[in-house]
Amino acid sequence: MKVLGLSISILLLCFAVSGQQTGSISGTTVMDGKPVSVPVTTHSKNGVSRSTRSDQDGHYIFSNLPPGRYEVVAPNATVAVQETIVIRAGQNAIVDLNLTIIRSSISENVTVAAGANQPIEQVSKTVDVISAQEMRGRADFSLADTLRTIPGFRVQQFGGFGRTATIKARGLRNQDTAILIDGIRFRDPSAITGDASPFISDVTLTSVSKIEVLRGSGSSLYGTNAIGGVVDFQTPRPPSGTHGQLSGAIGGLGLGRFRGNISHGTSNGNFGINAGFSQTAYTKGIDGDDNSRNTNLQTRVEYKPFWRTNISGRIFFSNAKVRLNANPDTLGTLPSSTTVIDAVPNVNFVPDADDPDAVQRSRFFNGQIAVDHAVNDKLVIAGYYQGSSTRRRNDDGSLGPGYQSAYFSIFDGSIHTANIHATWTPVRQNTLVGGYEFERESYGNEGGTPSGTDGFFGRASQKSNTIYVQNLVRLFDDKLQVAGGFRMQNFSLQKPSFSSANAPYGSLTLSDPPAAYTFDGSSAYYIARTGTKLRVHIGNGYRVPSLYERFGTYFFFGSFYPLGNPDLKPERSIGYDGGVEQFLAGSRVKLLATYFYTEIKDEISYLPTDDLGAPSYYNFDRHFSRGVEFSSSVKATNSTDVFASYTYTNSDVRNFRRGTNSPPLNVASSDRKAYGIPDHEFTLVFTQRFKRFWVNLDLLATSSYLAPIFSNSTFGTYIYRFAGNRRGDLTAGYTFRRKKDSMTLRLYGTVENIFAYDYYENGFRTTGRTGRIGLTFGF
Repeated sequence: MKVLGLSISILLLCFAVSGQQTGSISGTTVMDGKPVSVPVTTHSKNGVSRSTRSDQDGHYIFSNLPPGRYEVVAPNATVAVQETIVIRAGQNAIVDLNLTIIRSSISENVTVAAGANQPIEQVSKTVDVISAQEMRGRADFSLADTLRTIPGFRVQQFGGFGRTATIKARGLRNQDTAILIDGIRFRDPSAITGDASPFISDVTLTSVSKIEVLRGSGSSLYGTNAIGGVVDFQTPRPPSGTHGQLSGAIGGLGLGRFRGNISHGTSNGNFGINAGFSQTAYTKGIDGDDNSRNTNLQTRVEYKPFWRTNISGRIFFSNAKVRLNANPDTLGTLPSSTTVIDAVPNVNFVPDADDPDAVQRSRFFNGQIAVDHAVNDKLVIAGYYQGSSTRRRNDDGSLGPGYQSAYFSIFDGSIHTANIHATWTPVRQNTLVGGYEFERESYGNEGGTPSGTDGFFGRASQKSNTIYVQNLVRLFDDKLQVAGGFRMQNFSLQKPSFSSANAPYGSLTLSDPPAAYTFDGSSAYYIARTGTKLRVHIGNGYRVPSLYERFGTYFFFGSFYPLGNPDLKPERSIGYDGGVEQFLAGSRVKLLATYFYTEIKDEISYLPTDDLGAPSYYNFDRHFSRGVEFSSSVKATNSTDVFASYTYTNSDVRNFRRGTNSPPLNVASSDRKAYGIPDHEFTLVFTQRFKRFWVNLDLLATSSYLAPIFSNSTFGTYIYRFAGNRRGDLTAGYTFRRKKDSMTLRLYGTVENIFAYDYYENGFRTTGRTGRIGLTFGF
């Protein structure tokens, strides 16, 4: 709290409150001599930014603007115009926007690549953007569904809605992809690997403006868990006026979903608030007994107390309950554990079987407050605080396959992060960002039986301090982009506590683990004459060992036994990628080819031994992943969009034994292909609009892959080869619009797995062909 108080004090000292006369900008928006209603925005170098929409007569106005040079922009899917105006104190400037129909191009602005706003054509890293319009067109309602067509991304969901979902980027592991909410890292400190995987399936699309995806290392910008990529879930800023949506959907497997959004913003842009609520439930699920429920609540407040200062507050809350099945099991006569088995359901493995009394309840709360202040045209000082708490409770009884006993287990955690940073732009071509971050995370685990016997608990925590710097340089009329970054994070471990006096780690003298250092560099050059961009990115990354990996235990017959290893070092990686982007037909076509390579050193592996007092986690393996990504984005007409991609990935894990932090020599572990990663992956997203009617098809096809299954009969692990996925979803809808009062009514329907492909994800059953219909009312 001292760090947070100091950060806020520094920010408050920077607020230059000065009263002065303001001006305004007003005008009309006209196309082909007729007034049109379109979005209009204005912004200045002083950090002032406003947005509104012209009315049906084409009129718009921005009031209470401080003096300065402003750009007035009318961006739209089919129109684009920009004007520059200088306003003085008390002046009302008139800017009429004469809009011209142009051939639509593929263009976006992104922040995830450099921590600053950039046109995607100038970005020197591999970035994808999923817009709100695309998510609406596909009728997605979960983050996991939305990401499955990203090149190089492998999204798995082990069962139906609400079950565990994982994201693997470029052939790496679940824990190597960082999840951000509005640019701030979100993860579960009580997860085994300390990442966001336990809650990915709980993030539904309640209130989202777009999702930005960085493929490749992002640790110098975003810290731990960003070795393979970064996903930034961005919530919408409240626009001027009052707007809202109400929607509902019903469908197969007992689906029922409701979503509501409301927003209000003042006309001068000084205050805005929005809120979103959704509830999604499946009463049957895949096997008729897999009921699940999820509730999301989001809100965002924007306030400008002074014209150079902005304060933003955001809340994201999720509460979920899901019925769990037993894990897949082996079946029949089994070969040696080193033989790869071609998976055949109910012949050599049993898919996840119904477990009628296994339930998981999970919830998370994420709250943010961010403040930024423009000291002048060149310097902005900003900071934020984020508090995040997570909790997962699993209950199981004696019912279900095999021998089971009644028990419960609880995993909870919290992370508090305070950050202060400055952005300095000495000249337009150079932007320098430097900052400091403090983070404290805690982890807890408790369990027992319903009767109160065999109860236990364990607690652990750690602190870290981070400094970082990022520099972005633009040269040769912005044709050359060069970015570089550095980050250093050191750690301080706190002594864990347990419910038993004979618990492990009690006599341990803790020493601070090694610090993590990361460097990152990227460059891109755009050849305007040919529409070609050449880019290269190289950087190292890291992952902080989770508190479970350091201090995890298991409780057996009244005693604790260690699993964790307090001496673990941060995992380190080196990665690079290089590629070519080609823009054709007036930027209506974008072709992309990328080669990538990543090596993780000191990868943490779970290697249990017969010695109950020995740790089970060691810095043991090296992970190598390399491959190529090809994609094309084509806007064939103003109403037709096609995106297709192909990814080849070669990912494997190799043993590496070094130093005192190595497992005993009797631990058996062999080199192998990475689990869950197919060599080949193809995606297709096709959207066709006919005025107010649209149809969307998205397709995912992969080759086979390897995955382990634990045998409850031999207590060994066997490797299976599972057939790849062949999933296609078809969505169609129609929008009814009343121009006079800006109300819309959207009716849509979706057929999931339209080809009825029978598929098993690591032995878990997946959804067959099913459908849903929905209705959305907007105002």
